[in-house]
Amino acid sequence: MLGFLKAASNANPRGVEETQSRSAPAPQPEALSTGKAGAGLEGEIVDVLEADVLRAIESVGISIEAASAAASAAKDGLARIEEEMHGFAGASDAAGAETRALAAITERLAGTVAAIDGAVGVADGRIGDAVGLAREANGMIGALSQATREIVGIVDTIAAVARQTNLLALNATIEAARAGQAGKGFAVVAAEVKALSVETGTAAGDIRTRIDSLRESAETSIAAVERVAQAIEAIQPVFLTVRETVGEQNRAIEEAAGRAGEASARVGEVGERARGIEVAAAEAAVRAEAARAESARAEDGAKGLARRFVAVVRQSEIGERRAHDRFPVERRARLSGGGLDAVTKTIDLSLGGALVAAPARHGLAAGSRVSLEIEGVGAVPGRVANVSAMGVHLAFETADAEVRARIADAVGGIEASYRPLIVRAQEAAAKVSAAMEEAIAQGRLSREALFDVDYRPIKGTNPQQFETLARPILSEILPGIMEPLLGTDKRMAFCLAIDRNGYIPVHNKIYSQPQRPDDPVWNAANCRDRRIFDDRAGIAAARSTRPFLIQAYSRDMGGGKLVMMQEVDAPIRVGGRHWGGFRTAYKL
Repeated sequence: MLGFLKAASNANPRGVEETQSRSAPAPQPEALSTGKAGAGLEGEIVDVLEADVLRAIESVGISIEAASAAASAAKDGLARIEEEMHGFAGASDAAGAETRALAAITERLAGTVAAIDGAVGVADGRIGDAVGLAREANGMIGALSQATREIVGIVDTIAAVARQTNLLALNATIEAARAGQAGKGFAVVAAEVKALSVETGTAAGDIRTRIDSLRESAETSIAAVERVAQAIEAIQPVFLTVRETVGEQNRAIEEAAGRAGEASARVGEVGERARGIEVAAAEAAVRAEAARAESARAEDGAKGLARRFVAVVRQSEIGERRAHDRFPVERRARLSGGGLDAVTKTIDLSLGGALVAAPARHGLAAGSRVSLEIEGVGAVPGRVANVSAMGVHLAFETADAEVRARIADAVGGIEASYRPLIVRAQEAAAKVSAAMEEAIAQGRLSREALFDVDYRPIKGTNPQQFETLARPILSEILPGIMEPLLGTDKRMAFCLAIDRNGYIPVHNKIYSQPQRPDDPVWNAANCRDRRIFDDRAGIAAARSTRPFLIQAYSRDMGGGKLVMMQEVDAPIRVGGRHWGGFRTAYKL
């Protein structure tokens, strides 16, 4: 909380004019120059501040309580996650064991397959040998068949010769009987018989040779067939091994299938555990997001309290340390000192100090002694009170009478130029106060509804818009004051009533367009009614109880577009109670 207060304080620094005497002469009427509201406001200021603090603390307390509940629920969710993770670990271990067993079986299966492969390779070699031997046996048998055919021819020849021999023998016998003594015919027959006998002997020898060849071929065939038989016998153990190996493989596969089924069941259990973890994690995420959102609300509440605290104190008599009002004005200036000599410009000016645009790489810090030469005023000695995003805040040091007179003349002229704008804002604030009091007197609006701070979000709006009990009536009575005033000065950008929390129930018509869906940039620039603007400028205008407030700032129009504005604001009081302020803004 202290950090937020410090940040808010730096955004609108105090003590800029602490060295300026409160008795310094004012160049204008007291009501305009001092801006004092009177000591009678102190009690109301304390009440408003107390209400703010209590309301913010209550909001923070509710948010913290909700955040605590969300955190507790998140803790329960995390406990569930832990429990599920524990079960997940057990299931994972079991699945790991099953997987390892399955891997071992797979290795055994791989070894078995290798053995099968080797056995099949041997069998293939054996079968190849058997095929070769069979082919060799076939060749042998073919040769034997051919030899047999040749033997058959030889036998036929021998048979024919035998028949001829028989016939010749018969003829020889007949001739011998017929001739008697004729020996010559018998001799011829005998010669023929002899020739046939020789031929028969030759044939018989040839037969013996053929038979021997046939016997050798038969023996060779027998040997070949024997080798075939042996080869086949050698194949039989191989196929026996194959059968045994296949049987072992089948058993291994059956066991692997069983293990795989168990592993599948384990994996299913792991999946269920994982889904449980997912659900628990999602619930924990929702709880964590709820806790984050509540924490963000608590932070916003604390920041809002800081802004309101600073605004209400700075804009009150009891909290204002400045002895003189500051007036936004842009004048050429030269800032020198501490090794710096740069051309800059003023942002605002008072009898006791000035805010100037920060030169690039100036190196100035609080307490630095400088000289500020202002166009139309001359050189004024001073010190740096603070350096912020707004610029360099300077407090003027004691100067001679001539310098003080020039400053008073310059500020008096600036104030005179603002006097019509101040009067305009004060008159508009008075009209708004009168219209609100009249609505209360007529019974159209209750005092409680007018000061209602229960801002109800309007669903589907971006940026967020809100409704209050008083807004319907305010939307009837405020435009009749605001719109005519807006048309009196072309320089005026807007004019409106803002309640003490920065809520704008009714804006000018040009900025009160219906929101477009999914177009927050356009909405930010054109739909500015029913919104809360509790930025530094908005809350300062809303909480100021001084007769008037003049301020300069960058107006955020959405989409990164900033417009420099200057405002003249006046407080709105209803029945003696501070309701908020009336803002009149002009483009610089």
